[in-house]
Amino acid sequence: MRKKDVTLADIARSVGVSVNAVSLALRGKGGVSSDLRQLIIKTAGDLGYAPKGPQKGSILVLIPQRNFIYSRGFFYHVCFYVEQYAASLGYQLVISNVSAEDESALRIPPHLDMTNVAGIITLGNLLREYCKMIRDFGKPLVMADQYYDDIDVSSVTTANTAGMYLLTEHLIKNGYTAIQFFGKAGTTASLEDRWIGYCRAMARHGLTPLDNEYMHSSISAESDSILIERALDGIGKDVNAFVCGHDVTASIVIDILSRRGLRYPEDYAIAGFDDIQDPGIQTLRLTTYKTPQKAIAETAIDLVLNAGAAPKRIQLYGELIIRDSVKPIQAP
Repeated sequence: MRKKDVTLADIARSVGVSVNAVSLALRGKGGVSSDLRQLIIKTAGDLGYAPKGPQKGSILVLIPQRNFIYSRGFFYHVCFYVEQYAASLGYQLVISNVSAEDESALRIPPHLDMTNVAGIITLGNLLREYCKMIRDFGKPLVMADQYYDDIDVSSVTTANTAGMYLLTEHLIKNGYTAIQFFGKAGTTASLEDRWIGYCRAMARHGLTPLDNEYMHSSISAESDSILIERALDGIGKDVNAFVCGHDVTASIVIDILSRRGLRYPEDYAIAGFDDIQDPGIQTLRLTTYKTPQKAIAETAIDLVLNAGAAPKRIQLYGELIIRDSVKPIQAP
């Protein structure tokens, strides 16, 4: 039996809002708060919502649920651009959050109908074995914001190494030499590449990369706030700058240090990565690296619809964004 299509009314009932509010949120329009928009997008993914459109087939986007919650902006914007571009080419978009249970059991979310799927895009750090299972499903597959060296499919990411190199060098050129990297380098290829960019910039200027406990932490039940606070307790007192794998990570570092009586940029410099448009992050005026979200989305669609070509690994350059969180150290 064919499964019933999920409607805007179904999403509205689940969230407890009007159909108009759901429509505004899914179309990226104003009139709903950022938090409500994120809740509506997440609920649409949980229910397996597919926007109506011409019948060329559908493109499935699979996102690990932990990434969607953590991003506070990045994944929402990539999905928005994927939907826009897919619709312009005559394809429906189906967004589905993959629960931890489905991921560990290596199963497709049970609400999905794979009959008319033209291709699959994974967005974020789905587990290696899960990605292999998706690859072996027989549909064209592209990985966005992630790749695995032993999975021979096309991928598109930010130029993470180059971006973090630029951020770190910007701090160095402003007089900072004891720069601490904050990011879980072992959890995703993107964060590992950002760590490499940091190390290259430090080595290029004759400086020693600084390790910490948080960098070696894995995906776990402990919150990032707890892990980062513990790591901050163990860093050297001479550290005067932080370069972070995500804007959200930078915001957590700022919050913890502010509770300890330290201010930026007066007491330390800090930089993030992504330039996400969450209002709470934007008020921090972070120096950051703007990821090319629209280009990532459109490239992923092009790759998945050109499935007969040899797999490609594409890196797209973003832009260094200089704001108030880094100020030059004054010479004595």
